[in-house]
Amino acid sequence: MAAERTLGPDGPPLAYPIQEVNLHLIRQAGNAAFPVQRISLSGKGSATFERGNELLQVAYPTAELIDLLNELYKIRFFELPSQYTTRYSVFLKEDGMIATSALRMMDTGSTRICFAVTGYEKCITYGRDGPHDLENIVNRVFDDIEKQVKRK
Repeated sequence: MAAERTLGPDGPPLAYPIQEVNLHLIRQAGNAAFPVQRISLSGKGSATFERGNELLQVAYPTAELIDLLNELYKIRFFELPSQYTTRYSVFLKEDGMIATSALRMMDTGSTRICFAVTGYEKCITYGRDGPHDLENIVNRVFDDIEKQVKRK
């Protein structure tokens, strides 16, 4: 029996160089008045923060990236669905059948987080309804990077 080379059937490799890790976080407010915000974290020890036309580089130690990756593994990021932007509900029809409706609001804000390493990428897009564990992680990363940018 061959050893597993990935985490699950569609997961990341079990071993990969830290220098090849890239994590991208993108916030879109859904309102043109607010600029898109992007953070790109690199396993090479840096982060790029983009807010509108501003592009800033800050240090992001690999130890912090490892902590962040451990949090993603803890919430089972790689097993989560790739889309959370559609809201489903059910209703009872007159004939007694349950019907499902899907609502996707195109003008609402969303957040997208992508983990990439050579030959593998996992992205999740979600709106204000979660997943809350992932939103907490994303908020903390944005807060940490914004604090670093203000200190510069």
